[in-house]
Amino acid sequence: MKKNSEVARRGLLGAGLVGLGGAVGWFARKFQSPSQVRKPVPTALDSRFVYDISEFETTDPELLLYDPGEQMPTGFERVKRIETAPGDRFLVAGDRGLKLFNTNGSVEAEFSLPAAPHSLLVAGDDEIVVGFGKEFAVYDFDGTEKWRSPKFPQRSYLTSMASTDDVFYVTDGGNREVLICDRRKGEIVDRFGKKDDTNPGFAVPSPYFDLTVAADGNLRVVNPGRLRVETYTPDGRFQGAWGKPGLQVDKFCGCCNPVYFTMAPDGGFITSEKGLARVNLYGPDGEFRGAVAGPETLVDDKELAKRACADCSVGAGFDVALESSGRVLVLDPFRMVVRPFTPKEKIDANT
Repeated sequence: MKKNSEVARRGLLGAGLVGLGGAVGWFARKFQSPSQVRKPVPTALDSRFVYDISEFETTDPELLLYDPGEQMPTGFERVKRIETAPGDRFLVAGDRGLKLFNTNGSVEAEFSLPAAPHSLLVAGDDEIVVGFGKEFAVYDFDGTEKWRSPKFPQRSYLTSMASTDDVFYVTDGGNREVLICDRRKGEIVDRFGKKDDTNPGFAVPSPYFDLTVAADGNLRVVNPGRLRVETYTPDGRFQGAWGKPGLQVDKFCGCCNPVYFTMAPDGGFITSEKGLARVNLYGPDGEFRGAVAGPETLVDDKELAKRACADCSVGAGFDVALESSGRVLVLDPFRMVVRPFTPKEKIDANT
């Protein structure tokens, strides 16, 4: 891809201005429910600072490493999260329920939830964890609730979860920190994320704040307002980060991206951005490898996409999951479908 210094300069300037506008819109709306796909609203930015993203709306075909497959309807009116499940199946959380699908997209089971789900985790062969606004609950695959965590502190807004044998890690977007919770009771035993001499602090302008436990035992946490992915030890000590702001395909745009990610077996990343919607593949150290899907494939409403770049309270994010076959599942919050993308050829982990 050709690099143009003027485009790069404009991209960085736009990212800074978008961050300012997004923050204003964010505080004005105070964690409006992310389960809803919101209609475009007037941007918080001065019209003089609206920038053109049209040249970035099409992905260079040589960068596309995956082929799209047939869309799989979810039957939900609103969708939020997707996770792979044992037996080559996947789970989708939406409305006030969960649905379990086989690999071809047929519903195998479904059950209702007491509230709209915000986060979803398959923590074992018969353990599904669903995060709500201020608490999470553990279910079996029959939909029976095993236990529920205590209510979390005021302003808590749970956005993502990960687990080990001993603890749950829960991102709290409202308080901009990661909560470490007892694995069997859900009680908070520790937390981290506030800025100090060794921690950069989390910037969370909108209700997207994802994390996972990597194969090396360390955490990978998106710092969305800083437009990067960070590494932390299990007890919350900052280790490093990768990711740069910009409109180019190998960078993260807007005020708060990536919104979701999942990890590949080799330690690489599949990331999802909202606004200038795209799903990309990165190596373990953050080196750009190629694209899964670009805006031309994911987005029909170009005006909504442009507004979402300038106002982080607009639009919605495409959650992603990775099957053992290498197929990427993208949850489309506009069409309410799961969109599969299959590698064009075996992707070398050392590429």
